[in-house]
Amino acid sequence: MYSFKQSLTIILLLCAFAGYFLSKLNISNTPSTYIPPTLDSFKLNSKILEEFNNDEALVFLFRVENKEHIQFLNRLNKFITSIEDLELIKGTNSIFNYESIRSVDGGFETTKIINQDEIQKFNFEKTKKLVRTDKFVKDFYVNQDLSVFGLLIEPKYINDSIVRLKLEADIFRFMGETGLIDYKIAYGGEFSVDTAQYRELNSMMAVVVPVTFLIGCLLLFFLFQSLPAVFIGTIFNGLVAVIVISLFGFFGWPYNMLSAMIPTLMMALCIAFVVHLYNSILLEIECGNKIEDAIKKSVIKIKKPSFFSALTTSAGLFSLSISEIPPIRSVGIVGGIGVIVIYIFVLYLLPPILIKFDKGHWKQNVKIRNLLNFIVDKLVKISMNSPVKVLIVFSLLTVGFSAFILRVESESNIRKFFHPEHEVNVSSDIIKKEFVGPTVINLLFESPDKSLVSVNFNKKIEAIKKSFLKISNLGRVFSATDIIKQINWAFNEEKPDYFSIPKSDELIAQYLLVYDGEDLFDFLSNDHKRFKMTVNVNVDGANEIEAIIKEMEIVLKQEGFEKKDYGMAGTGKMFSDQENLIMDDILKSVSVSIIGIFVIMLFLWRSLASAFYCMLPNISPVLAMFITMGIFDIWLDIGTAMIASVTVGIAVDDTIHVFQGFLSNFNDKKLKLRDALALTYNESGRAIIITTLILASQFGILIVTDFYPLRNFGMLTMVGIIIALLFDLFVLPALIVLTFRAKSP
Repeated sequence: MYSFKQSLTIILLLCAFAGYFLSKLNISNTPSTYIPPTLDSFKLNSKILEEFNNDEALVFLFRVENKEHIQFLNRLNKFITSIEDLELIKGTNSIFNYESIRSVDGGFETTKIINQDEIQKFNFEKTKKLVRTDKFVKDFYVNQDLSVFGLLIEPKYINDSIVRLKLEADIFRFMGETGLIDYKIAYGGEFSVDTAQYRELNSMMAVVVPVTFLIGCLLLFFLFQSLPAVFIGTIFNGLVAVIVISLFGFFGWPYNMLSAMIPTLMMALCIAFVVHLYNSILLEIECGNKIEDAIKKSVIKIKKPSFFSALTTSAGLFSLSISEIPPIRSVGIVGGIGVIVIYIFVLYLLPPILIKFDKGHWKQNVKIRNLLNFIVDKLVKISMNSPVKVLIVFSLLTVGFSAFILRVESESNIRKFFHPEHEVNVSSDIIKKEFVGPTVINLLFESPDKSLVSVNFNKKIEAIKKSFLKISNLGRVFSATDIIKQINWAFNEEKPDYFSIPKSDELIAQYLLVYDGEDLFDFLSNDHKRFKMTVNVNVDGANEIEAIIKEMEIVLKQEGFEKKDYGMAGTGKMFSDQENLIMDDILKSVSVSIIGIFVIMLFLWRSLASAFYCMLPNISPVLAMFITMGIFDIWLDIGTAMIASVTVGIAVDDTIHVFQGFLSNFNDKKLKLRDALALTYNESGRAIIITTLILASQFGILIVTDFYPLRNFGMLTMVGIIIALLFDLFVLPALIVLTFRAKSP
């Protein structure tokens, strides 16, 4: 144990560390932070972003009544002009800059359906005719009756959620100032999903973290009724959370939706460790020891089980470090280190501070104590008296409920993170209904020669498009081929038969030579060596997207393209690839977690049988988690992928405290089996119930949120912890009786 000055010095140094690296924290919930940089689709997507347009556009839809078009167009024009000065805006796409390729005498020209400088001359019928005869403008910029207009704002690549929020706020400010907001009916796109997630996360954590902190404070006072102990324990609880969060800044890892679960997790674990220490101190005080002696004896008594509890919990978290998904890996490493920090704080730094300021006026509510003792005594006696029956009953219940595990699906849908009536979902439905789904899959074809602008290649692309459009829930396919067809159509006086691929490579080359627009180069590189096809799908689920991708790959193969001939990227493809990693991650991390914890307990007790029996109650949280997911139809996604490893690590703590206490009473004190068990649960029973209630209540706070990843995390962790307690009170005593009764004197 350190001295008071040493403890205070270390705390101040750690606070300075936390303050410095918190200032370097990168708060980013952007989609790219969730994608492994080694993923082929991620690498290709980065390449596409460098040369072509950004798929993460802000998508706005506006509804316009018949008599308001001039007023609306004036406001739209004023708005677009206003945001052009924003540094982070790369460009906008709307009815004003859409390039309609039309026929002119002896050739073609790129013209505007509505010219920004001639809004006052707007003619409804003339414009409607232009829209209906244009092949592509109605895909996203205006519908055929001119009642809904679309606007795409393309930002520069931004990997900081706070900067994204500021840009979004500026856009809405200008939209309000120009009066355009009165026409808005939808706001969507990947950009909007990211900012919406971040806002939901912030609003929830602004409530959850303080409430979690307050609950810890109130429970400490309710249990031990010592103001210095409560104050010191609460301060340490907050310090631990802050220091652990600062590790994200230290490692340079983004702090996002998954990382935001760390404060609640760390505070809950810290309070659990503090309760075990305080419970031991209280018992020593009640035995007549002075506060300083009580603290020193308690530290010695619980240091070993607390150390192994910290090791097993950190092992559960560190098992997540093998994940290929960056935020899961970073949460595992930071959380694992955080548990070690908690152990050092509670067992080494807190006791000297407590000795300095606490006078030992501790007490516990007699009624609460008696109630907890009564519950523990009754449950443990049932287990000791009928160990075989208890194990049979729990085995049957486990097998029976395990059928629900078969209902668990591995699926991700970012829009399902929100309430069905959230603006993200409402807007997405409107955009799909009026135009096409905002989820994008990009195909990139590369060639060192001019083959990408040949008749043969473009005919293959045209055949691919026709087959793609037969795929269910695939809404739109667009490429340079469509623009080449439109040029050919316009050049030939807009005759329907000429909306087709030109007859010769030379003619395509001539068209491209005289083409004076810009839209083409969003799909074809200037040197004609890279050709992009964009596919919009009307689904959001990773499995649904993957099914579409598989059908697309079949079509591509039928047209003679092997996987080496093209690359596939875009937000939809990356999202699908990420989901495929999750199941492997869970199986690997849970296996590593269980094996790691088993090895630690084997080292602790030097007994294969003891380690095995103690693992049985702690596999229960994993089963409980999957059973609960099956009952409530909760998907196995990026929000739930790490809960199994986390819960196993947490649940094993109480098992270690109980089993270590039993071995001490049975082997060292030479007590009879039943007496050793009774004394163990008398000493530790209240503590494990209290810590479970604390952990469950703090994670349970998350259930009230409407942000489903946090809600699921809270509910599943709470269920796992409670099930682990029941197993510790019922199953563990039964296993101990059956294992040790032959050795009992």
